[in-house]
Amino acid sequence: MSVEFEAGPPDALRRRVTILTGIPALLATVVGTLGPFVVDVPGLTNLIFVGGVWLLLSWLVGHRDSYRLSEAGVRRSGRLRTRTYDWEEFAGYEASDEAMTLYRSGPWPAVRFSLSDVAEPDRVREVVADNLSAA
Repeated sequence: MSVEFEAGPPDALRRRVTILTGIPALLATVVGTLGPFVVDVPGLTNLIFVGGVWLLLSWLVGHRDSYRLSEAGVRRSGRLRTRTYDWEEFAGYEASDEAMTLYRSGPWPAVRFSLSDVAEPDRVREVVADNLSAA
């Protein structure tokens, strides 16, 4: 029993990342661009680079990943790498109508994805419930 789908981060996480990264990156870019016209500070134009890198990182966090849930575990394929998690690595899960969170054991970050992006969210819930207990 397996299911494959593409999903992005939950809407709340996507908004939080956009606000926490987009606004500071925009400010850094504006200060780096306009600052040299106002004050004479060496290296101020480097903020343009910092703002660009910051926006690139937010783009990497906010993109859609491909998931495959099977008996072996959860395979998550992103823009930079593919990672497979065994079901034993998870301590439980939490699901709402819009999102699902798979909690990993220990200090590792949870795997979160939006169910509103998935064509068969009930099938995803069923596969996860067969392999994990609710948190």
